[in-house]
Amino acid sequence: MSHKQKIAIYMLWLALGAMQSADGQSISNTVHRTQAATERVNDLSCYECDTMDHGEACVDVMTRNLTNFIRKCKGEEFICMVKRFSYTTSTENSTSAPKMWSLDRRCAVTCESGCIVIGERTKLYACTSCCEKSLCNTGRGRAVSTFQRVETGIGTYWCAAMVATLVQRLLLHSNQSLLEI
Repeated sequence: MSHKQKIAIYMLWLALGAMQSADGQSISNTVHRTQAATERVNDLSCYECDTMDHGEACVDVMTRNLTNFIRKCKGEEFICMVKRFSYTTSTENSTSAPKMWSLDRRCAVTCESGCIVIGERTKLYACTSCCEKSLCNTGRGRAVSTFQRVETGIGTYWCAAMVATLVQRLLLHSNQSLLEI
């Protein structure tokens, strides 16, 4: 076996090991926090409202300057979030402008920026934006990035495809085929 083949097999072995350890398992199921982390003071305030309950006043919180929507976040809520649900309809010739269905502002423990789009002729959009400064959740839920990692195993597939491409290039470079290994 040539040196390049040994390197290719070793790289594949490393990549497979990385994929197995990337499944979220850890040695213990406990999370260790330092004393400083547990004593973190939460002085974050976010706008908290929902257009389903509070109507149009929740849409433009900055221009209306409504202090009754300001809420002090509690516990582990160190993120301000805006979640927007909207939809478009399409015909053969045109697509409507996005229409907002609901907007929700609040404190959150976890938040993933991004948009999820479902449908073909009628598309439903669920977009989330996140920020970590007081009263920063003033936007309309447009995520900074529309790419979002969804827990579907696609990241694992991408990693395996990338490793396979690297191994293939290495083998092609050494004038060997994959079947000869």
